[in-house]
Amino acid sequence: MMNNNEHNGPGRLSLIPFALALILIFSAMTSCANDGVSGIGTVQVFLTDAPLDLSTVSAVNVTVTELSLKTAADENGNTEKLSLVGGEPWVVNLLDYQDGNSVLMASGDVPSGDYSRIRFVVSAAELVMDDDGDPETPDVVEPIFNPSGKVDIPVAFLVSAGMDMSITLDFDAELSVQVNETGGQHPYILRP
Repeated sequence: MMNNNEHNGPGRLSLIPFALALILIFSAMTSCANDGVSGIGTVQVFLTDAPLDLSTVSAVNVTVTELSLKTAADENGNTEKLSLVGGEPWVVNLLDYQDGNSVLMASGDVPSGDYSRIRFVVSAAELVMDDDGDPETPDVVEPIFNPSGKVDIPVAFLVSAGMDMSITLDFDAELSVQVNETGGQHPYILRP
C-alpha cells in the first residue's frame, strides 16, 4: 500500500523541473521578441553625390533643416527625427562629396522596427556657376526651386535593438537639378 507522502513527493519533484523549463522558455521567447520589436538602435545617414558633368558649375549648395525616418506601420505620418551634424541648418556643397567621398549628415537613436522612408527638409538650394570663364569676375548664383520643400526617399530597412546602422544616400545632383527649358519663373528645379 502506498502512503500519500510517497505519491505526492515524486509528483511535486517532477512538476518543479517542468515549471522551471516553462519559465526559461517564456523568458527566452520574451527576450527574442524584445530584441526585434522594442528597444533602441542607432542610425547614421551619410550623403554622397554622383559626378556632375557641367564644367561651369563650381557648387551645388543644399540647405537641410530636418532629417527624419518614417516607420512602415505608421499611418499618421509621424516620424523619428535624427540630429543633423553640426546643428540646423545643415549646408553642404554636393560637389565636395563626389567620387566615393561622403559626409555624415545626421545620426540618432530610434526605436527598433521597420522603416519605409527617409525624409529631409530642404529650405534652400543654389547653383554656383562661372558664366564667363574669368576667375576674376564673381560667379553667378542661381537659386534652385524645390516645389515640395522636402526630399522623400522610399527605402525599406529594419533597425534592430542595439544595432548600429549606416545608410548612404546618393543625391546625384546632375539628375536632381533640372533645367527648366520652358522659360518659366524658376530656371532650375530640384527633383531628386
